[in-house]
Amino acid sequence: MLSHGLRPRHVVTVLTGTTLVSAVVWHLFTRTGRLLPSPAWLTAVVVLVLAGLVLWGGWQVRQYQRGRARRSLSGLRAARILSLSQAGALTGAAVAGWFLGHLAILLPDRDLTPYGRQIVPLLVLIASGVVLAIAGLVAQHWCRLPPGGRDARGGSDERDDGSDLDGAVQG
Repeated sequence: MLSHGLRPRHVVTVLTGTTLVSAVVWHLFTRTGRLLPSPAWLTAVVVLVLAGLVLWGGWQVRQYQRGRARRSLSGLRAARILSLSQAGALTGAAVAGWFLGHLAILLPDRDLTPYGRQIVPLLVLIASGVVLAIAGLVAQHWCRLPPGGRDARGGSDERDDGSDLDGAVQG
């Protein structure tokens, strides 16, 4: 996605922008006289599974770079894992922002019973989005090539199978 990698400021920007959009959308929704819908617990489960998959993919690249992988890793696969990591970080920020905006509109009326019951699920959803964002940034870091483009064994970027890690973030 980005030649120098996704930075935490990019993730915070997505989080902030999504929070603002979500707050406006939910504010307009409640102005029609309807109550805010309850969030689904399944969303948190799906987001946490995604975080685990992102970390698993990043760990495979890290193990390969350190020479500990059980099987070879093509440059295309490493690039896809890097893209997945960056997409996971941005998606986690968007999820956290969306539910943070929901929570911001809900909090002034939290004494309403239906809204009071939504606070804990919303906090769990926000936390799961943050976990996915952090997992994406960590996995992206694991996909980073060592300085000088050398692997951990002191060789070049070229692998024994003719592939390389062109998709990994440099520097």
